[in-house]
Amino acid sequence: MLKAWLPSELGLSILAHAEYWLRSRVSRQESRRLSEESCRDKTPYLVPKPTKGERFPVREIRIDVWSHDQGWSSYPEDRGTYRGSWTWFDLGFQRPPGRGDITTGLERLVTNVHASSWTRHHRVVYRRDEGQPWMRDLQADDQISIIPRALYPGWVNCTEGASIEIYTDPFS
Repeated sequence: MLKAWLPSELGLSILAHAEYWLRSRVSRQESRRLSEESCRDKTPYLVPKPTKGERFPVREIRIDVWSHDQGWSSYPEDRGTYRGSWTWFDLGFQRPPGRGDITTGLERLVTNVHASSWTRHHRVVYRRDEGQPWMRDLQADDQISIIPRALYPGWVNCTEGASIEIYTDPFS
């Protein structure tokens, strides 16, 4: 519609500024109790389909996680804070073989509140223009994933659900 009244460059600029992007979404709602032992192999809880299209750079990724830890600890001074919590989620990266690594390691996504049995919702938003080097390095067929983690005996990551929304710019 904009092409009828505006030059293409101006129309595309307006659409980019309005964040008129394509969205792909994947979610999972399944309760899992993951101990240190079950987290050792770093099995993802959620993995979306690979990003598609060389022309469509990823502009934004929105990640939602619903979780809590085992609800008790021997450190009452840390209860209700994020200090001393040994359950968390990493953001994992996978790239097709032969294309090099996208990052040198895992990215810490969110940490559960220490010794809380209440499920909390955490949202993390990554934007291409906010300085995350891996965001600029994403290419077609790359995958990101949410990986539950727990460390030390007795710590349990109680994962209730997660979702990943990936927004790409079809006009770039």
